[in-house]
Parts: sequence; C-alpha cells; structure tokens
Amino acid sequence: MRHILLTIAVTLVLAGCAHRGDDAEPAGRTAGINGEAAYLEHCAGCHETGMLGAPREGEPMDWQGRSNLWQAVLMEHAKTGYFEMPARGGKADLPDEVVEAAAEYMLEKTFPDRPED
Repeated sequence: MRHILLTIAVTLVLAGCAHRGDDAEPAGRTAGINGEAAYLEHCAGCHETGMLGAPREGEPMDWQGRSNLWQAVLMEHAKTGYFEMPARGGKADLPDEVVEAAAEYMLEKTFPDRPED
C-alpha cells in the first residue's frame, strides 16, 4: 500500500513539473510586457476608430499600401511618429519595450499569419 501511495505521489509531482510546450510568450508579449494592455492604454484611442487615418487593429484592408516589412517599419513609426501619429502615442517617456509590445500585439491581431521580418 505504501509503495502505491509513493508511486502516485511521485507521478503527481512529475506531472506538475512536466514541460507542456506552452510556455512561449502569448500574442503581444515582449520581454514580459502585456502587449494587449499596452495597446489598449496607449494606441487603441486612435487605432480602434481610425482617427486621423490610423489603420485600425483587426482590419487588414486599412493597412494596404503600407510596407511589407511590417514589424520593422511599424516599430520605427511607433517610436518616431508617422504623419499624424505622434511618436510613442504622444508619451515621450514611454519605454521602447512598451511601444514594441503594443505594436506587436496590433500586428498579430490584424495579420495573424504574417511572416516575421
């Protein structure tokens, strides 16, 4: 009986420690920053409505005619500004990591099958 209980206990411990392969960063997570939260806080005000011509998140047609180097170009524009879009969502002290996580989230939601740059 003791042997059976020990076997069950060891099995449960090992099952709890088993690698399931699901520890990759979720969509929109960069360096542990929640891209969705960053997007909602700093970008959604314009990118949900298309304010001032902002391409809307989740609307691939809004992004037509833009560079095929999606990630590299978007990251640069998000940090430095682009036409009517202010740099860093108008918050000059917003860290690069937050800007990148928000931009990555927006791209992943709009183009889930896009190739990496």
